[in-house]
Amino acid sequence: MKALKAIKYMIGAATLVAAASAQAVVVDTSLWTTDRSPAANSGPSGLTSAGGNQAVQNNNSYGTIVSDFSFTGDFNFSGSMTPTTVGFNDNDILGLVFGWQDPSNHYRLGWEQGGFNDSASGASGMFLVRELAGVSTILFQQEIFWADNVDYNFIVGRSGNDISFSLGGVSQSFTDTTFMSGNVGFYTESQTARFGGLASAPQAPGAEVSSPAPLALLGLGLVGLFVARKRSAV
Repeated sequence: MKALKAIKYMIGAATLVAAASAQAVVVDTSLWTTDRSPAANSGPSGLTSAGGNQAVQNNNSYGTIVSDFSFTGDFNFSGSMTPTTVGFNDNDILGLVFGWQDPSNHYRLGWEQGGFNDSASGASGMFLVRELAGVSTILFQQEIFWADNVDYNFIVGRSGNDISFSLGGVSQSFTDTTFMSGNVGFYTESQTARFGGLASAPQAPGAEVSSPAPLALLGLGLVGLFVARKRSAV
């Protein structure tokens, strides 16, 4: 009887672990919505889904595209962003947003090539800005600039009271609890760009993510080992 209870417990535990690891959010940008650009308050114009987990801006223009899902608490959002020269060879801003409530309340991670600064905060180079009720606070800025047609991997996320990002070889973390929930997305300001390879999960950056199948197999393997030991002990 004890053996049967133990087996049921182990199967239940394996199932719960597998279910928890399957919580990744499916990214389908065709379900996302567009809004004004967060700093210049212009657009949206041109920024759109490219199908699946991609978005594209082929106009030298402004706008934001925002996810159909929202995170609360720990999460990560990763992918790549590429400043392009589709019809233009410009040097302005592309970036991403998270903790998004609306154009006046969010975090934005922006990057420019020496064109114009973030129009609301004045930040230049690579920067992270918190926008609260239309008031900009620069959390980070560094005078580094992107190169044309290069795919830059990124990850942004929250772990407890900390937000963090990694982009273009730069990684930073800040204690900030202003937006503990919100959507994610991308924005452009007078810049063509491409965004792709997108992945999201309600889990803090840097945490290990195991696929459901191996975890379920591990649980079943443990059950098998337990049964085998019981039989050999008889």
